[in-house]
Parts: sequence; structure tokens; C-alpha cells
Amino acid sequence: MGRSSAEQAQQNREKIVGIASALFRAHGVEAVSVADIMAGAGMTVGGFYKHFASKDALVEEATARAFDEAAALWQQFFAPADTPDHGSRAALVAHYLRPEPQNRCPIIAFAPYSAEQEPQAAAKEAYDRGASALLGVFDTENRPANGQPQADAADPDSLILFAAMVGARILGEAAGDSAWVEALRNAVIAHAAGK
Repeated sequence: MGRSSAEQAQQNREKIVGIASALFRAHGVEAVSVADIMAGAGMTVGGFYKHFASKDALVEEATARAFDEAAALWQQFFAPADTPDHGSRAALVAHYLRPEPQNRCPIIAFAPYSAEQEPQAAAKEAYDRGASALLGVFDTENRPANGQPQADAADPDSLILFAAMVGARILGEAAGDSAWVEALRNAVIAHAAGK
């Protein structure tokens, strides 16, 4: 395979992973077929198997991609104070709980699929790493000197707020914009802001 062919194959693989990640986040892993993904990428189903051994192999990469994208977004809320993107954990919570988010949170979107997997399944491990990384980003109060997030050493307050934030988002997705959902959202946002 020539260099341009190898580069094209890599670009095609990246495109498939990106399309799959977006479709899985929007509709859930089980609701999206290989045919749906390949149609979205403008490729044939037969071409899928040139890149991936199975849908599960793709799910692992798509899960990791979704969590990496979420972590990059979340980290913008904790940029150094002298940068234009500087924000706070309270701003992240408010952004996360806005009524009509642009993307589904990967913690929520990939949870049903991950829950069905064997403990050592690659997709389940990707989910565990990704969710742990998001918790590490969220726990700004407990970062070591090197600045790397560490979810396993998270502050109890951060753990509770993280769980409340994700729970409020799940309830919002499931119940819609009921008054009690809005009250719950507002309570979590207020708590994050220290009010």
C-alpha cells in the first residue's frame, strides 16, 4: 500500500470513528447499525471490515473518542485565569445542565451498552477510563501539583456534585422540561455556585 493509500485509509478510519461516535451519542449503540455508520461516512458496509474486525471494536474507539472530546471541552472551563476560556466548575455545571445540550454526554450515551458488557470487555474498559477522566477533570479542588486529574483521589464534595449533575441530566433527558426537572437543575447549579 502506497503512502497516499495508507493516509487515505487512516482518514477513512477516522471518519468512520467520528461518525459512529456522533451517532452512538445521539441514538445509542444498539440503535445504530454498521450500515447506518457507513452510509453516514459515504462508504459501503463491505469497506467497514477493512478497518474494524467488528462493531464492538468500533464501539471501543468511538467511546474513547466521545470521552476525549468531552474532556477537552470540560478542560476549557478550567483553563488558566489569564486565558479567554477561563471559567469554573460552576460554569461547567450550568453548561452541562442547559436545557438543550448540543451533544449527549458520553457518560449517559454509552452507559446502557457498557452495562451489558463483560467486565473485561474493551468497550467497558474505554467507558471506565473515560468516565474516570471526566471526574478527574471535574475535581479541580484536588489536583496534584502536576495538574493531572486523578479521579480516585476526588474530594467527597466533588463526587456528590458530579453525581448530582449527571443524575439531573439523566432525569432531564428522561422526563423532559417538567417544572420539577427545572427545579432540580437549578438546585444543582446553585449548589455548584456555592449559593
